[in-house]
Amino acid sequence: MAATILHINRIKPNQQLSPFIAHYWLWKSTHHPYVPDILPGTGAELLINTGGPLVISQPFHHLLLTGQSVLICPRRTTFKFKKIGESQLISIRFRSSGCYSIFGIPMDELSDQIIDMYQFLPEELIERIIIKSNYAEKIRLLESWLMGRVNPRILTSSAITWAIDRTYYQNNYRGINELQLEVNMSKRTFQRKFKLYTGVDAKYFERTARFQSTLRMQLNNADNNYVDIALDNGYYDQSHFIKEFRYFTGTSPKKYLTKENFMLNHYNK
Repeated sequence: MAATILHINRIKPNQQLSPFIAHYWLWKSTHHPYVPDILPGTGAELLINTGGPLVISQPFHHLLLTGQSVLICPRRTTFKFKKIGESQLISIRFRSSGCYSIFGIPMDELSDQIIDMYQFLPEELIERIIIKSNYAEKIRLLESWLMGRVNPRILTSSAITWAIDRTYYQNNYRGINELQLEVNMSKRTFQRKFKLYTGVDAKYFERTARFQSTLRMQLNNADNNYVDIALDNGYYDQSHFIKEFRYFTGTSPKKYLTKENFMLNHYNK
């Protein structure tokens, strides 16, 4: 039986792009059947396939061939994958409002969709990325291209991006209604802009951000009791958290928080 080779790299963006991009995630595997699901979240993901064919099997079937790229924005649906042969994948994980700032695509149009990126990402650039053997060089090529995509006109809407970040990070957070008053917007304008930048209404975004934060801590603290972490993140009780866990993952914490998921997940540092 052939040996399994698995390489996972998580790389931070440069300082200029850090307001828009959380990290780059690079995956290379041979004879390894598992590609982690991408759960409903608050950001968006640009996937560049530099290896063998990869199938997105959920929410609907999409074949991602070598050299192709897609933009996805999981909000209410988990994205699942099936690999065919050796896989090499580069992911750009955008922050909550980062994708809209880079591409100007209204996020409510992107939610739970798969957008082919051939009209955005030059074929020549992907070919150069595939040729490069060094991960750092691949990322440098991507970042040079991304810097040219930043739209200064969109960046002027700093009040709503501040509100989104405050909701996501929960820093001195007093709830959606308080945020709306602090940015001095009507309820209708606040919700419209929030959905434009994130793809969902503010309350659902708040709910998703809390679950993401909780799950990230659980996956990076395998020895801790998952219930204690959930309660520390604002869940009322164990039953409340389990209900939310099933909603976002389709399974229970006990079945999901396994050795395989502790080792292979998009939150792994």
